[in-house]
Amino acid sequence: MHKRFFYGAFILLLAGLAVACTESFEDRCRREAKEYTERMCPRVMAEYIIMDSMVYNDNPIGFTYYYNISGKLDDRELLTPDVLEEFRSELLKNLRQDINLKKYKDRNFTFTYKYVSASTRETFTEVSYGPEDYN
Repeated sequence: MHKRFFYGAFILLLAGLAVACTESFEDRCRREAKEYTERMCPRVMAEYIIMDSMVYNDNPIGFTYYYNISGKLDDRELLTPDVLEEFRSELLKNLRQDINLKKYKDRNFTFTYKYVSASTRETFTEVSYGPEDYN
């Protein structure tokens, strides 16, 4: 009889600990974005483009990716409307094809990409894509 009580109490204790230790999907995303930034950034994405950080946002729910533009690309005159439009189209194409983001896209995340001049710290361009864009 005492063994049953002990085992029952032990199982209830473990179940309580398991519930207390689980983090929400949003908290997990926030933690993973911070860990990704600490572990992987700065990260060279292409010549003259470095990923500076990744941040989880609550409103709208999603991620913001921060990039520094340097060298030859760090020139506002290069960013004509045609170049920016082609760039934004390529970003959206890549987002649509990225299967690693499926669990986030299934939850209707917004993905924001912010490109900043390394020399002036001014934003070159910022674009956000929500489910209406990538679905």
